[in-house]
Amino acid sequence: MNDYMWLKTSVVALLAGTVPALADPGSNANGTFGHMMWGGGHGWWAGFGMILFWGLIIAVAVFVFRTLTSNRVGETRDPMDILKERYARGEIDEDEFRRRKQELQG
Repeated sequence: MNDYMWLKTSVVALLAGTVPALADPGSNANGTFGHMMWGGGHGWWAGFGMILFWGLIIAVAVFVFRTLTSNRVGETRDPMDILKERYARGEIDEDEFRRRKQELQG
């Protein structure tokens, strides 16, 4: 399974796991929802906890996404390839290219 598919599956599993919690009607005396403002009353701490929870989930998702899409980990480039790229882009002229190529080879 490639990295993108793994990430996609994880996000779907996370979202699917929240459905039972949202659908739970709770159990309080008058038969209304038992969550926060619908009769359960957890106060402002519940709102703070929810913001903290989702902030943490989003931060982890961003970290995982950046880690999976980063090419820089362990990347080493050959100096000759960099020199050829700079010459091809026109950053250096032919004389400088030959001089630097000679220095790298010799």
